[in-house]
Amino acid sequence: MATAEIRALHKESESNLIPLLLNLAALALAVFTLASGWPTDHWAWTAAVIVALVYFQHCWTTIFHEDVHYTLYKGKWHNIRNGMIVGTLLHVPFNVYRQVHIRHHNRMNEPEDWELWPYCDPKMSLRFRRIFLFFDIFFGVWVGAYIYGRIFFVKDSPIKDPKFRRRIWMEYGIIAVFWGAIWGLVIANGAWVLFAKVYLIPAFLTGIVQTIRKLTEHLGLPNGDPMRGARTVIPNDAIGRAFSYTSFHIATHGVHHKYPQMPHGHLAKAFEIEGGGNDVVEESEAPPPVFPSHFRAMVDMTRYLAYPGIGENARRDRAEVTNSN
Repeated sequence: MATAEIRALHKESESNLIPLLLNLAALALAVFTLASGWPTDHWAWTAAVIVALVYFQHCWTTIFHEDVHYTLYKGKWHNIRNGMIVGTLLHVPFNVYRQVHIRHHNRMNEPEDWELWPYCDPKMSLRFRRIFLFFDIFFGVWVGAYIYGRIFFVKDSPIKDPKFRRRIWMEYGIIAVFWGAIWGLVIANGAWVLFAKVYLIPAFLTGIVQTIRKLTEHLGLPNGDPMRGARTVIPNDAIGRAFSYTSFHIATHGVHHKYPQMPHGHLAKAFEIEGGGNDVVEESEAPPPVFPSHFRAMVDMTRYLAYPGIGENARRDRAEVTNSN
């Protein structure tokens, strides 16, 4: 019976138009307010608008995520078009992100998971991972572009097809031209204060939020079962549900890894149908990491910041701590 209900949830698609337009309108309004100083340029109002802008910029990274799954729109081409636009703004080509994210789903928390490098790579020492964690958190918007770009630029890149590589080079070219023009306009007009307020400061903070979300999803967790390898948030309050709705339920993460093509609005329902994750619990194993709020999940993640490992590294780090104790 549960299997039939899960299949039905895959087929019952919902429109993403409302959350998409909500995010677009909020982003445009925040940028306009910061650029124009309307209705006031008081520092407290400016700070509040920047906080809102950071949140909705982060939501656009989740929209990018829906694009690579081809689930934001019904038509594949519309997802690709939107993904190329968002990827240009985020300095990450759509096809690079898609190649990385496909492997993230296929080999989640394993050494071949390019998205979670270096935390899942057993060749990376604990010292290196700790140093990298600092840059990943505080310069996430640019370090993220590096993490995703590795799959294309490393010597042993799995992307071999010349035609496909040319397409990715084209996307990198579009990014270079677009941001070159932006920086050129800023330099020519000496608009550094405006640029910092509208882009640099929000981008810096958005990178921090994005990295913390990434770490909250997987840091310290093993490979194997998708529900145990990812923290899942099933909010039980109105504010939590509002955050989930505007971020396309990205925090219902273990269920998403279990059913990557399920419309995001149905993930919590699938969790309930399967008994709240009890179907993957065995007597000898701990239950999946499921939390009633985003904050509780984040607090659980902070236990592993001193030992930033995922998958095999998480097990190795725990062993080292146990031995040292």
